[in-house]
Amino acid sequence: MKRIPALLLITILLFSNFLNANILFARDLSSEGMEYIEVRNEKNERIKFSRLIMGTDHLAQEDWYGPNSRKITEQSINNVLDEAARLGINLFDTSPIYVGDIENKLGKWMESYRQKNPNKNIYTLSKGGFPFDLYWSKQLPAGDNSYCLQEMLKTRGIMAEEDASLPNAPNGTYASRLFGSKEQIVERVSEEQGNTLKNLRSNPTVYLMHRDDGDFINFEPIKRSQNSVKTIMEALSSKEIRDKYTFLGWSNWKPHRITRSLALAKKQSDLAKPVFDSPYFSLFEMSERAIHAGGVQVTHEEMMDENFLKGIKIMPYSPLGGVSILDRPEPRWENARKEARRKYAQGDPYWKNIYHAIFTCANEERYNRAVSFTEEFNQKHKTSYTVDQMVNAYALAHKRADFLVIGPITVEQLRRTVASLKLSKMLSKDDLDFLYYGNE
Repeated sequence: MKRIPALLLITILLFSNFLNANILFARDLSSEGMEYIEVRNEKNERIKFSRLIMGTDHLAQEDWYGPNSRKITEQSINNVLDEAARLGINLFDTSPIYVGDIENKLGKWMESYRQKNPNKNIYTLSKGGFPFDLYWSKQLPAGDNSYCLQEMLKTRGIMAEEDASLPNAPNGTYASRLFGSKEQIVERVSEEQGNTLKNLRSNPTVYLMHRDDGDFINFEPIKRSQNSVKTIMEALSSKEIRDKYTFLGWSNWKPHRITRSLALAKKQSDLAKPVFDSPYFSLFEMSERAIHAGGVQVTHEEMMDENFLKGIKIMPYSPLGGVSILDRPEPRWENARKEARRKYAQGDPYWKNIYHAIFTCANEERYNRAVSFTEEFNQKHKTSYTVDQMVNAYALAHKRADFLVIGPITVEQLRRTVASLKLSKMLSKDDLDFLYYGNE
């Protein structure tokens, strides 16, 4: 079998969202059945969503894993989306800032699919609340911006005293979109919503604020007080924004801020009730450095606690999986780490975070445990699951993993990913503890 280049292995590992597990099927996956969970908002509107949510972050991106890039066509994208719907996935995750104009491509596919399948319900999840990228804009956004950010930009010589231009803003420099008054947040988020509505050709069913209030320079957070959860929720509950989504949620918000939002929604009937939380969660934890600015993760112990963030549905994401160090023909942690180190040394802004966030000694130990555990599991149960499937199943098997955002880029990967649902039911609490802790 032809060997997959190490760069391909590691980059797919780091950019995908729990892509798949490498197992071959002779049977129709749809016969296994998709699982569904009902979600309800403050208006008592109810929808049953599939536990696996189809992520589209890199579905239309040709050059994201190295010089020998795959070729993307509209048909190849539609084939994956068609298969996701056939397998019972009914919620499709996207964003106006995702690569390859994928939100627009998804909207076009949704429109066509609904015309051909009028009796099937499919839904979209999109995101707002992304901070302004100052590296690209080269200036602060109009309106109010945090004093702390401006002072730090001046102190570091990035912004001049006399104007707000930022000609030398480094990568990873962001100004919050959720800072300031209710009126300012409404204006800034409405701009994002306008792009999404144009792309999707309809309102998204689920709308997540993909970052909390915060500013960053070179991916490092600026220390300051955050805008009140109440102000943000009042803005998102205003008619201008609330009429354009059914379910509200958070992505990369810290637990105490989520708990506060739930308490406010319970107390104030005029506020939209947040029903989703989408944090980073994986067997391979982030170190103190997140994989991206503002990334927030939840832990194994938290996700095993049935009372953790009670009252909200958790839909974890992770950039781990796919044909990566976990996949065949020759998975090797050390090879993947070497490639990550090379990219980091070259000054790549994304890998600057990834190398230190993921390639830790603790994660290497967990990887080795996952390899040996999967081999022993297959011998015991006479199965042929792989490490990728085990990592997917590990996340799904936690008590608080209501959903899982996945990111397959091919039909084959998508089919393999769905099989992890069955495997997750075979894992015990002791199995999950062992994969995370080992024999301690």
